[in-house]
Amino acid sequence: MFDHSIMPPRAGYTVLSTNDFMAILRDTGEIVNVLDDADSVLEHLSHTLPGGLRRQRVYVEAAPGSTEFHELVHQGGDLLEVVACSADQADHLQRLVAGAGGSGWNG
Repeated sequence: MFDHSIMPPRAGYTVLSTNDFMAILRDTGEIVNVLDDADSVLEHLSHTLPGGLRRQRVYVEAAPGSTEFHELVHQGGDLLEVVACSADQADHLQRLVAGAGGSGWNG
């Protein structure tokens, strides 16, 4: 039987990096963008990340090499708000993505 609770969101994304503290996603710009489908993306992450989505902060890179990042602020996977990252935060996140090789798995 198919579990409808883990159906993929309409937004396409790749998980670039994840650890106990954060997950960094790249919006792949498919049907809708991650920011417009943030509720579904968080729900999908909750079911697909090893150990689920707990208190990790979730950051979204707008496109490969982009200087634009947003945080999907959530509580236990429930979206509270979408916040634009500061230039310093974006710079730090870009360095983390570059250090991870920019590869990841598709959501």
